[in-house]
Amino acid sequence: MSDACVRVALPLPLPTDYTYGVPEPLRGLVAVGMRVVVPVRERELIGIVTAIDAERPSMRLRDALALPDTEPLLDPCHLELARWLAAYYGTPLGLALRAALPAGMWGASQVRLTLVDGAGAEAGVAQAIVQWLAEHGGTGLVSSLKRKLGREVWSPVHRLAEQGVITLEVRPPDTRAARATQKLAVLGDHVPSLLEREALFRRSPRQRELLELLEALGGSVPLTMLREQHDVSDAVLRGLRQRGLVRVEDGERIRDPFSGRAGTPPPDTPTPAQQEAIDAIGRLAPGQGALLYGVTGSGKTFVYLEAVRRVLAEGRGAIVLVPEIALTPQTVRRFRGVFGEDIAVLHSGLSDGERADAWRRIRRGACRVVVGARSAIFAPVQALGLLVLDEEHEASYKNGESPRYHAREVAFVRARLEGAAVVLGSATPALETMARVGEDLTLLRLEARIESRPMPPVELVDLRTQSLVQGMRPVPWSDALDAAVETVLDRGEQALLLLNRRGFAAFLQCSKCAAVCGCPSCSISLTVHRAPAGLRCHYCGHQEAMPAACPQCGGSVQAERGIGTQQLEQAVAVRFPRARIARMDLDTTGERWAHERILETVERGEIDLLIGTQMIAKGLDFPNVTLVGVVDADTGLHLPDFRASERTFQLLAQVAGRAGRGPKGGRVIVQTRSPRHHALVSAAGHDTDSFLATERAQRRVPAYPPFVTIANVLVSGPEEVAVADAAGRVAEWCATLVAAKGLTLAVLGPAPCPLARLKERWRWHVVLKGPQREVGAFVRYASRRLPKLPAEVRAVVDRDPVSLL
Repeated sequence: MSDACVRVALPLPLPTDYTYGVPEPLRGLVAVGMRVVVPVRERELIGIVTAIDAERPSMRLRDALALPDTEPLLDPCHLELARWLAAYYGTPLGLALRAALPAGMWGASQVRLTLVDGAGAEAGVAQAIVQWLAEHGGTGLVSSLKRKLGREVWSPVHRLAEQGVITLEVRPPDTRAARATQKLAVLGDHVPSLLEREALFRRSPRQRELLELLEALGGSVPLTMLREQHDVSDAVLRGLRQRGLVRVEDGERIRDPFSGRAGTPPPDTPTPAQQEAIDAIGRLAPGQGALLYGVTGSGKTFVYLEAVRRVLAEGRGAIVLVPEIALTPQTVRRFRGVFGEDIAVLHSGLSDGERADAWRRIRRGACRVVVGARSAIFAPVQALGLLVLDEEHEASYKNGESPRYHAREVAFVRARLEGAAVVLGSATPALETMARVGEDLTLLRLEARIESRPMPPVELVDLRTQSLVQGMRPVPWSDALDAAVETVLDRGEQALLLLNRRGFAAFLQCSKCAAVCGCPSCSISLTVHRAPAGLRCHYCGHQEAMPAACPQCGGSVQAERGIGTQQLEQAVAVRFPRARIARMDLDTTGERWAHERILETVERGEIDLLIGTQMIAKGLDFPNVTLVGVVDADTGLHLPDFRASERTFQLLAQVAGRAGRGPKGGRVIVQTRSPRHHALVSAAGHDTDSFLATERAQRRVPAYPPFVTIANVLVSGPEEVAVADAAGRVAEWCATLVAAKGLTLAVLGPAPCPLARLKERWRWHVVLKGPQREVGAFVRYASRRLPKLPAEVRAVVDRDPVSLL
């Protein structure tokens, strides 16, 4: 046994690395950045070697067991990036490293033994191992061997391997891709009318629910999705098949809709403004950044393409981040149109195994351009020269679990480490980003649309005073929006209708005692759904049947309050029976790549009206969309969060930008009860500068980003009193620490979170505000030293939160 030892970071919430000995068979093979299999209590896990010490400490160490790879997977830059991530966000190094590698490369490994020649085995344990392998066909897992012998087997296993009696093969966690085919429930050629359904399904309402669910989900749905997400029984499905209304077919499970498809070719030449931006990006020094601030439709994607093309010509690579791959298929196709198979697309449609394979191809240099969502910021692109964040203002760039990193901040650090440039792009940049202009960001502007097309006029309709169409109640549907949709349909054009609330109704309320059906696990009302019928929580997933009577007083009349996309779709279908309608929200896009299929039908002109949530607000470029209608602009405007106005403005500005992208022009109608709110006034005028100025002034007093940096200490647990007590202790500890260190941080709280209970856990928080340097010092200290709390209560520190809900 060697005297050397290694320090290993494990993907666990552990404050420090663990030290392991290096057995003789691994001596000379192990290196910093390699994966290594190590014992952790009664199991073996994969960790990353962070350091090698020549001398072994005097304490008794357990030995590392095996090496899954022949070379390091993480280079020094990636390791340094992970160390920064751990320090900046106050997270264990092992969790920071976990974010840098695909999930399929972690977890509990399997070590398989194969018998070569058992003649040379020693007596005792070694002979027992050989005999066990012989009884199992000459091969078996070490984990099974340990259970059989009931003792430590690694030392004799290594000796047998050295003697050539057996061989060892380290297998990472099972990352095999799932089946490429699946069974689909498909609507038949004849779909009964509403009157036919009344008679047909009088005694089988569940069959009617399934039929209408299939209609709502596009007419072709995987059986696994129906069973797992909608609790559809085989008997109900069989009933519809016997009636000839539904058939079951084999269909392909789409893993990557972009692979092998022809891309969209870019324009031949850039506009003068685009060329100026491209040249400016080419002049950026290593580690520098630029903000491409361009109105919707100004051609920012073309600038990215040309900037990446120049980087590739220099023999370097690029990473392009988008908020969510599934929602921006046109962007991906444009990159494929230029770079073909030299591009790797990392997205949620890949299995763990497919993602790991793509990661290895990128690392080998087989793909020099990577397009992906947040986690693609860690892709091992060789000789990285450019990092692009499209729609940099999007909250989805912030990771919701440890490490709670923001891809924008990680991009700047990685660029400095690897000598790359950073480009942030947006029509509605975040206030924090605008504050960096002149410091580490150069401002590049695209102030006009391609071919000088005008921005669509935006009309604010005051729902308090404007005449509403009576037949659409309770949907707020003004005469102005009604006439606009009718005109679009008459002309053979298309429209987008935005309502940022899914489901049928916002909540169910008793007409007698006014009780509202709430979620048993969250402090929020249950949303009414119709396809399938029931009440659902959009936070924890709880579902229950529609009550026949009020659970509180037994009243028989239950009123549905508020509207969602399901109710809007139903009302619009009745109002415009000739219109071809599709709905795009989380209920219709539960299957992977359902987004792509819906958007393809819009692109082919097979849909007249696309109804959806914020999913339809970004990344879409359909020249025949001449109308955007925002049915209710106030859904997120008055939330108790300091970013509510900013998010509302960004959503409205982005969705308004979907109109008028073709030669036919377009218009936008925004329905609201707050027509004088500065976010809506600025959005109506396509005036981002005005909004940023007003919002910036409002964040001075009381101070919020960008004038201060924030850390949110979130305390949660199953018992409300225990959480409140723990939050009080945490707040007192924070105040004492701030005073003792002489910091100028303001400590706010403790207070219940606006969403006081989620997934059966009560939530309180303590917010600290102040200079970035002091917040950083607090996070680094507090993340390891928060006061000890009861076993079921936990506290996490979130630096730079994007929401305080």
